[in-house]
Amino acid sequence: MAKKSTMSKAADAVKTVAGTALGAAAAAAAGAVVKTAVEAVQEGSAKLDEAAPSLQKSASAAVSKPILPTRKRKSARAKAKAPARKPKRKPAAAKKKSAAKKKHG
Repeated sequence: MAKKSTMSKAADAVKTVAGTALGAAAAAAAGAVVKTAVEAVQEGSAKLDEAAPSLQKSASAAVSKPILPTRKRKSARAKAKAPARKPKRKPAAAKKKSAAKKKHG
């Protein structure tokens, strides 16, 4: 086996140190993510605990109301039609302009 040079030994040492540092950074980041997730879940749990009484009230109110029959809709024929509008009259000046355009256009 060939003898390793000083540069290759240094490169191996740098790789080892870099790998160790990268592993430590990843472990720290994972710990931070887990900690943040736990805090978020705890906050959500506290908010849910605060909202529980109002949720129970609204649920009981919805259940205690009687079920009424749905209102039947009228058919399209039964509905009264809106009266048709008469078209607006054009002023005399507008009529003259359109007539002049037809004549020259």
